[in-house]
Amino acid sequence: MNHYIVHKFGGSSLKNAKSFFEINNIIQEKNSIIVVSATKGTTSSLQSILELAKENHSYLEILETIQKNHLIICDHILTDNKQIVKNNILEDFNIIRNILETVKQISFYSSEIQDYVIGFGEIWSAKILNAYLSQYHKSEYLDASKIIFTYYKNEIQCIDWGLSQTKLNEFLKDNPFDRLVVTGFIAADIHGKRTNLGRNGSDFSASVFSNLLNAKKLYIWKDVDGIYNANPEKVKSAFPIAKVSYKEALELAYFGAKVIHPKTIAPALLKNIPIYIKNTLNPKGEGTLISNDSENSKYLIKGVTSIEDVSLINIEGAGMIGVSGIASRIFDIIQRENISVILISQASSEYSICFAVSRLNSEKALKALNINLEFELSRKQIEKISVNNHCAILAIVGEQMVGTLGIASKLFSTLANANINITAIAQGSSERNISVVIDKKEVNKALKAVHSGFYLSHKTVSIGLIGCGLVGSALINQINENCKILKEKYNVNFVIRGIMNSKKMLLSHDFIDLENWNLLIKDNAIEANMSEFVNHMIDDDVTHSVVIDCTANNLVANEYLNMMEKGIHIITPNKHANSGDIIYYKNLKKLALRKNSQYFYEATVCAGLPVINTLQDLIKTGDEVYSIEGIVSGTLSYIFNEMSKGKLFSECVLEAKNLGYTEPDPREDLSGNDVARKLICLGREIGLNLSFDDITVNSLVPEHLKSCSLNEFMERISECDKIMGKFVDSANQKNEKICYVGSINKDGNVTVNLNSYGNNHPFNRLQGTDNMIIINTKRYHKHPLVIQGPGAGAEVTAAGIFADILRLTSSLN
Repeated sequence: MNHYIVHKFGGSSLKNAKSFFEINNIIQEKNSIIVVSATKGTTSSLQSILELAKENHSYLEILETIQKNHLIICDHILTDNKQIVKNNILEDFNIIRNILETVKQISFYSSEIQDYVIGFGEIWSAKILNAYLSQYHKSEYLDASKIIFTYYKNEIQCIDWGLSQTKLNEFLKDNPFDRLVVTGFIAADIHGKRTNLGRNGSDFSASVFSNLLNAKKLYIWKDVDGIYNANPEKVKSAFPIAKVSYKEALELAYFGAKVIHPKTIAPALLKNIPIYIKNTLNPKGEGTLISNDSENSKYLIKGVTSIEDVSLINIEGAGMIGVSGIASRIFDIIQRENISVILISQASSEYSICFAVSRLNSEKALKALNINLEFELSRKQIEKISVNNHCAILAIVGEQMVGTLGIASKLFSTLANANINITAIAQGSSERNISVVIDKKEVNKALKAVHSGFYLSHKTVSIGLIGCGLVGSALINQINENCKILKEKYNVNFVIRGIMNSKKMLLSHDFIDLENWNLLIKDNAIEANMSEFVNHMIDDDVTHSVVIDCTANNLVANEYLNMMEKGIHIITPNKHANSGDIIYYKNLKKLALRKNSQYFYEATVCAGLPVINTLQDLIKTGDEVYSIEGIVSGTLSYIFNEMSKGKLFSECVLEAKNLGYTEPDPREDLSGNDVARKLICLGREIGLNLSFDDITVNSLVPEHLKSCSLNEFMERISECDKIMGKFVDSANQKNEKICYVGSINKDGNVTVNLNSYGNNHPFNRLQGTDNMIIINTKRYHKHPLVIQGPGAGAEVTAAGIFADILRLTSSLN
């Protein structure tokens, strides 16, 4: 390795005169070799004028624009050699005009003509830059087609390293320099005719020159800050990787990282030359270093990338089992068609083999396979050859994956939690890469899910809130107050993207400003539409969506199946789904399992108290529930606790309503229906097939007030004071306390009654909105399990919902 340093500048770094000034500022070392592309847009413009000439269309306007742009740059940056360079450029344009006239006359151009014409872009940019640098340094110009020679082997373009090395050594011997400006992209064939190095040819040129020069370093200057750990256009939280190994870079490049092409890496790798990917707009930035060493990172993977527009070809048949040479024959057919295979996956049973090719080649591949395997197909040795043209490949890459347990498991579970199906899997024995084939339309969501799943970014949970009354509003405030600390501490980002009430809805692609949501829903909301709201929540860019139903509305609960079918998680304090139609409830539970959708409903019973989760844990661990007895209405608990202090029933109901403890219509609480629904929820949780008809309910609403309007009921509620007062007085005389209690036993007997309890009973000690559940089980028999705490109020109910949001987040890890 010697003192040469190679720099490569692409078209985006050569877009105008200012760009040439910046290059001079960036290059500070002597013995710098500067490989340049054509100025931005020039190569594609030259290609387009060839096509226009071939089709007998006018090309002069485009040609004049290309010429004008280059002469303007000369005028802005050159002094000493300006006219010489301009004259050279004008001569080249005269040559191109003559070629185009010929093409126009014969309506044809050969590949040799194409290579010759589109190669002028690099020649012009190199000559201009060399003339500019010559004003300050000893600078030389080098046409790479005089140095790099290529030939074809098995239809693959190869570098003639020996001849190229000889030609470069001869040039260096006779041309000392401080700066050497070299044309990228172009080369010559073995006959000396100009050709090019194909896609990303200028980067490849720079790598070839670094190899031939045995360079100290290779800098590739782009308009981005290096190689990112995901495509920043698809994953906004992607960030540049400081260091990657050659092997990691090759894997990332192969699977779609656009910053560097796989073939660029190979020549530098052969000589162990470090490659720096830097940003011309941020030259002091760290960029990405590609070398033999890979940094020890806190992340398990180095990056996640993807290839889109992929077709997956599947070949299957019982006649393939145990037959040697089948795979070889299949891939021989594909090779003869000059089709590149991107990924291969085969079942160990040998019953099927599938492989991925570019979507552009799928029809060609399928046709070739059907023709060449006609004998096997006719004899049913191969049952079918099928193709799926709507695929993408997602790959995770990293040296630290090697020998690390659980990487594949983490990838698969992350995709499963994002509701993304894997069609095929491939992993090499190096363990440096795991690739999966997925549906093309899921690729953006998959990239985000994997990026956050491996802690390269925050996991984002997209929330749609239905119902923004007291509980919904309290939940918004709690999320707003805690989202920052949760993001920092638990790597999770909660964003509310939709809020809907019975009349309006507010939707945002990114997030709703929670400081001003109530003003926004007044001024910027649109008419409520459930279908539109749900579709908004399943945006392709969203990895994890959850709808939180803070209503008591049966129509909303009836939408849960539809939401789950679309991959949306559900969190709710709404009891209707769990206490309504038993078939709907069971279908909901089954669908949650089948779709891997989470369904959390802790707040359906006793607000934020851990009742549902406790029951689930008891049953999961093999306990048997004998009975459940409890005060499960915080509203009724408050009313009778206040009445024990001497207040009137109507006074207590009005207080409870004003404090937000009751349902919108207090009769829902007073009728016992709300308690009955909660008991159905609890009974179904322990395996009982309960419905409303199975429960004996002692309603506190007189018959004559059941069907009147809410306003009339509230005006006439004092009619209940006398009879309710008698219950309380009777209990007081026995030194007992009135409580509205629901009970269930394992045989399915369920009652909801107004009873009185003495000082020795736990129910007697309750205050305010306290709820209490007493669970008698096989394990908790002598001393039942007691859960007590506030059972009503917007804040505690919202806290129970918030806890379910955190459980959802935990389940997604």
